Amino acid sequence: MLNEDFLKLLRTEVLEIVKNRVDSSSLKESLGISKKSDFSIVTLVDQEVSDLVHKKFSHLINEGSYHFYSEEDQQSFGFPSIILDPIDGTRELAMGLGECVVSLAVMETPSSGFAWLFNPFTGFEISSLSPYVNPVTFNTEKLFGYVSKGDKKRGLLDHVFASDELVISAKGSIAFKLGLLASGACDFVYSKTPKNIWDIAAGTLLCWERGMKLYQEGNEIVALEEVKISGELIWCREKDIYFLTNSLVKK
Repeated sequence: MLNEDFLKLLRTEVLEIVKNRVDSSSLKESLGISKKSDFSIVTLVDQEVSDLVHKKFSHLINEGSYHFYSEEDQQSFGFPSIILDPIDGTRELAMGLGECVVSLAVMETPSSGFAWLFNPFTGFEISSLSPYVNPVTFNTEKLFGYVSKGDKKRGLLDHVFASDELVISAKGSIAFKLGLLASGACDFVYSKTPKNIWDIAAGTLLCWERGMKLYQEGNEIVALEEVKISGELIWCREKDIYFLTNSLVKK
């Protein structure tokens, strides 16, 4: 089922949902923006993409004993599981920015599965089916990495931006950042604050497939077993973790 034809159809239907909702002079009205109980925002795109993916995988959910765990449908978590963030970067979506992705992981176990990330604005897409060649050499000068806009705004990364040993850029959507890392667009991604599993499952799988690892305060995480993962998370190559831990994690 998880083949190029399936992804092509899913991509087309996601694009149609987003196009129908953002093709308006008033994003707030067309997106149907509202606030959830935790004061985060949600849009009609989030709910419609969640419903779409649930329908696409209904046979696995109903017949294959797969759990469906989406940001908009948090009733069932376990493995095997379909883990979805319909739009990671909802705040950016609501502002009309292109820093967001659909983040889908179909996980047989907490450490293995299939991943798909798709940005309906830019067309950026990466999945477990995407062909690639491992780099022969890596960055030999300063390491470049993406960090959270929210972490930066709260002043949690002042020590990082003051560093002359790294090049740092703040970008929305952790899933989008992990997709960029997996595609070779940066050397690391750092999150100081906790992340929900729907935020990072697909991106982490893609990084694992391409030889990058996930660390928490310098200790490797090899399985995503909890619905929320504590912060001080670094995704990078093994060779860089000692330097990055000492540079990023403020003592």
